Amino acid sequence: MKKTALCIISLATALFAASVQAGKLAIVIDDVGYRGDDLKIYAMPRALSVAIIPSSPYATERANKAFAQQRDVLIHQPMQPKGQHKIEPEALLIGMSAAQVAAKVDYAKKRVPHAIGMNNHMGSAATSDRTLMNHLMQKLAQEKLFFLDSRTIGSSVAEKVAKEHGVGALSRHIFLDDSDALADVQRQFQRAVNYARKHGSAIAIGHPRKNTIAVLQHGIATLPKDIQLVSISSLWRKEKAVPVAPFILLFNDIPATTSQAPFEKVPLLRGVPN
Repeated sequence: MKKTALCIISLATALFAASVQAGKLAIVIDDVGYRGDDLKIYAMPRALSVAIIPSSPYATERANKAFAQQRDVLIHQPMQPKGQHKIEPEALLIGMSAAQVAAKVDYAKKRVPHAIGMNNHMGSAATSDRTLMNHLMQKLAQEKLFFLDSRTIGSSVAEKVAKEHGVGALSRHIFLDDSDALADVQRQFQRAVNYARKHGSAIAIGHPRKNTIAVLQHGIATLPKDIQLVSISSLWRKEKAVPVAPFILLFNDIPATTSQAPFEKVPLLRGVPN
């Protein structure tokens, strides 16, 4: 009887723990390497990942600092947009050969050491071009780098092509700061939390701006118990979230003194037939 009860309790506890897995929230901060405000990101939990623009003045310094903190480093690779936006000279452009793309990636790897993956900076035109993405993913597969599609356009084929080449790939779910207004960033952060809770995981991208930093500082410190902040690499590697700790009531298996012999037979108030 005692063993049966313990088995039932253990099974119930296991089922309860399995039913309360934490939702996983990964946050990537883009455009790192240009400003001194970047350093405020490095004061936050190391699960926060940084995406560094290769030609930025502090690119290598910021990559080394992140590596020292065991923080995930991504190459924030400039890619051709649809509009006439100004873009860095190392950008990937439609029409480039495989050799030209490989050279751009080699340059980026030297400027951003310790990178485990890449995501696109701009790139609404580039990520929609299958030929260019084929060249890129072929190189990333050789370098064993992951890819995160920032999804700057709905017609992007980047994630699909990456997977065709055996490259571990994911796509962004929420932009935190399309609008820099504090209330808007707060609303987007809550959307990311809700998405993680509903779908099991969420990837949010933000930038090292004043209001974004303020929202992250408060939001991460007050994350709900069922949401776990994780590194982007843990999603690429499909690591399991740590289950939310269940409330476990422990029972002592030693019988109470009133249940141990010798017994004194005392009839119940309503009586028990002999």
